[in-house]
Amino acid sequence: MLKNRRRLTITQFLILLFVLLVVVVGVLYFFNNNQNSTSSSSSSSSTIQVINANNKQGEYKTVVKNGSYVTSAARGIAVTTEDGLNAQSFEQAINELSKKFFSTKKYIFQEGQYLSATTLNDWLDRYSSSNKLGLNPVNNGKTDNSRNPEYLQSIEENDFMTEGSGSNLNLAGMTIGIAMNRTDSYTKTTGGITYTQSISKAEMVAQGKTIASKVLARLRANKKIGNNVPILIVMYQNASSSSLVGGVPYAYYMSKSGSKISAWHNLDYQNLIFPEQSTTTGSVGSQDNTNFVNFEDDIEGFFPTISSATAQARYEDKTLTGMKITVNTSFYSVSEIKAFSTYISEVGPKYFTKDIPITISVYASNQLLAVLSRSSGSNFKVTYLYSY
Repeated sequence: MLKNRRRLTITQFLILLFVLLVVVVGVLYFFNNNQNSTSSSSSSSSTIQVINANNKQGEYKTVVKNGSYVTSAARGIAVTTEDGLNAQSFEQAINELSKKFFSTKKYIFQEGQYLSATTLNDWLDRYSSSNKLGLNPVNNGKTDNSRNPEYLQSIEENDFMTEGSGSNLNLAGMTIGIAMNRTDSYTKTTGGITYTQSISKAEMVAQGKTIASKVLARLRANKKIGNNVPILIVMYQNASSSSLVGGVPYAYYMSKSGSKISAWHNLDYQNLIFPEQSTTTGSVGSQDNTNFVNFEDDIEGFFPTISSATAQARYEDKTLTGMKITVNTSFYSVSEIKAFSTYISEVGPKYFTKDIPITISVYASNQLLAVLSRSSGSNFKVTYLYSY
């Protein structure tokens, strides 16, 4: 009797243990499932974010991963060290032309992720037996103007994404900027005198077309890009290293699919410096130069201690589209800078039409102290940059 009761107790215990085990496993499975779901959602939201979601000021939304802005591993790679003016003008030209094809309301901007640093270095190098990907011509061994110059200076990739399922982003467009040289510097011996070789506009354009065709074909061969992603190719002419302004874009082609380039769209952009020493009446910028000189005379009459004033003017199809003015003064006091900035904001509209954006930077002893800016049709807004 006792023996039967003992077997029953063990049986009950085993049944109870089995039930508890099933319950525990079920709870753990549910908890793990729930954790995975939450982790995936959290990981997605923290891994990929989009900033400027409200599309402020007509700029692109941009991609942030793991809390950091996504940069391109190939950004800034060039044949020779680029000066700041060319680098900034190049990026700005690519960005502005991209907006004509990739709407800031629809697309999300991401720095190039499909061309690696190694790839770009190979492409920018000279063609040789050890580098058959080189887009610059083979070194012919000459050390005079009969040498093969390096036509290609740099390539920049911008990606345009659209939101897919969940937090995924899909490549929906791409802009490739190709910067070409009008001059090429070289030395005959290591550490020797630097010589400059000129490149004609026609030669630059012809070489640029050949390079662009090869670049497009290589991009289409990349399975991650494919045949049907729209690719905008922007050709850019670098300014010389001695120029006070950056270069300009001179042509573009939109490839909706395929690897062939049919007809280029030519651009007429110019960057000018004011005051110009000599201008021809009726030439591009002649009246704007006169207006700037009158503006300079006006502010110098009000504040005789101004040491210099210069302007960078941008033209598209011979029409002024923007101006950046730099004023250097020898005074430094807060009251003088404020009075001077106020005066500029009042007299500026007399000399510059309202339909162009203008930025005026006021310096004293090489220190930026005030910035006056306006967009098309608006009044000047002043920002002071004093230390507390």
